[in-house]
Amino acid sequence: MGPKHWLILVFLLCVAICDAQQANDRKAPDGVERAAPDATVTGHIYLDDTKAPGRKATVYLEPAAALQADAPPNRSGGQDKGPVTASVETQFDGSYSFTHVAPGSWYVIATCRGYVSPFLALSLSEGRSGYGDWAPLGPAQKAAKDRILDSLPRVDVQPAVPATADLTLERGGAVSGNITYDDGGPAAGLVVTALAHWVTRGKETWSPLPSEPNSLAAWNHTDDRGNYRISGLPPGKYVVEVLVDFTNTKGYISPSGSGGFSSDNFHASRLSLYSGNTPRQSDAAAFTLQAREERTGEDILLPMTRLHTIRGSIVSALDGHVVNSGQVNLLRAGDHSLAGYQNLTEDEPGFTFSFVFEGDYTLSTPLSSDVDYEPVARPGVLGPPQFSAHIVRFYGAASQSLHVTGDMQGVTIAVPEPTPNEAQADQDMMRQQEEQDQKQNQKPATAPQ
Repeated sequence: MGPKHWLILVFLLCVAICDAQQANDRKAPDGVERAAPDATVTGHIYLDDTKAPGRKATVYLEPAAALQADAPPNRSGGQDKGPVTASVETQFDGSYSFTHVAPGSWYVIATCRGYVSPFLALSLSEGRSGYGDWAPLGPAQKAAKDRILDSLPRVDVQPAVPATADLTLERGGAVSGNITYDDGGPAAGLVVTALAHWVTRGKETWSPLPSEPNSLAAWNHTDDRGNYRISGLPPGKYVVEVLVDFTNTKGYISPSGSGGFSSDNFHASRLSLYSGNTPRQSDAAAFTLQAREERTGEDILLPMTRLHTIRGSIVSALDGHVVNSGQVNLLRAGDHSLAGYQNLTEDEPGFTFSFVFEGDYTLSTPLSSDVDYEPVARPGVLGPPQFSAHIVRFYGAASQSLHVTGDMQGVTIAVPEPTPNEAQADQDMMRQQEEQDQKQNQKPATAPQ
């Protein structure tokens, strides 16, 4: 048999296997074969302000039962039973089409940049930011959610029967401004977020608008001139947050550019500033955004010349020697929000915190240890030097107050002997780390390309 005949035979065998698998997939758990879905859902998306088609909008076909249910979101993985959400992009006439739709009830939802997402409207009606603990809806929340669902097109799909649904999207509000360093330089490439006002179980909070399942949400990067604009916002109260963060992560790239490696030996500092040029969210200057309002001038000045740097070490409370491994956190006094953190390593046995305002803080270390570092020979392997860490002694948690009035050098935090519970937790952690190291050492090394 010639090569061509072998190829034809292999192709026919693959087709037969696929057909058999599809036939098996069509069988219900009781073994009865079921027909493949053959219904269609089509329609158009329009924009309310221009009456034009919603071009390149994303349309979702959502199972009605899933949206109507009041259940915690499953963020651990995909849905493995029942109907799933389908999505498609509209064409340039605003049309969309779903084929092979299973019988049942479906909501048609669409999102388009600059327009209010129905998903977002549902989250706001429920009073759930997506970043807090889940709780059942109260009567008022359920009524508000039902009003949103009633405004959405819903189709009841029957086998082999085409269904249609059109949807008009509402233009959202927008907020824009400029982020500048206090020396006059533009703050380019920073993340700016619009935080919405939420009232959940009687508690007021400021949280980002949820971005799932679409990512049109309320954040943006500043451009090269420090400008930003966030659109598609529903009416409500907001504050703007700009995040200044820094990590000295080191990257390594192979000569061919085909491989790379980043070091986890780094320290990180972050600073959030809010509307009104304040580092405290509770002091932010909130504003109310009306429907379709284009709010400008929400500028923030980053006071880099008024920020300070703190450098220091962990030391043993027993004899004062420097402890060369551990984690150090800098927390703002009052709300205990994180101002910075650092993991000490063989490369940086001390800690450094940047972007620190004058004021009161708590310096803490939840875990630390004396470690002997031994270089690991990895000839020809891409990346920085690697070390094997052998823990000599564990220490207990410690914290202390810190009053900052300027740059600080030589700050120390003294760590005590561990409590019995801390010692046991440290031993468990060390055993897990040893198991991970053994697995890692069993993997073959990869030479640079």
